[in-house]
Amino acid sequence: MMISLLKVITLSNKRDALLEVLRSVIDHTWGLPGCLGSACYEEKKSEGAVLYVEQWETKEGLYRHIQSDLYLRVISAMELAVVEPEIRFHEVSQSMGMELIESLRTDPRLPTLLREGEVS
Repeated sequence: MMISLLKVITLSNKRDALLEVLRSVIDHTWGLPGCLGSACYEEKKSEGAVLYVEQWETKEGLYRHIQSDLYLRVISAMELAVVEPEIRFHEVSQSMGMELIESLRTDPRLPTLLREGEVS
C-alpha cells in the first residue's frame, strides 16, 4: 500500500480555494482503480495547515495518478502555499489494527520483545 501526505499552509484568504481544489480531487479519486481512499483535514486555527491524504493499493496506481491530469489540481493546490509544502510518499509493508492494541495491552513485554527482534 502507498500513502501520500501533503501538508499545505496558506493565507487565510486563500484557504477556501485550497480546500475547494483538494476536495474536488477527493470527489474524483474515490472511483479510480486502486484508490483506497482520500481525505482532507484542516487545523482549527485560522492559519493552520491543511493535510491531504491519499491511500493506494499499489505504487503503480499512485504513479498513474501522479501522471494524470487530475493530479494537476494537487499541484495547483501546492502553489497556494505560503511556505514550501511538505509532501511525502510512504510505502507500507505491514498494516495492523485492533490486534496491535490488544497485544500491547495484554502483554506489556511486547515492545521490549519487538525491539530485541524476538517477535515479528
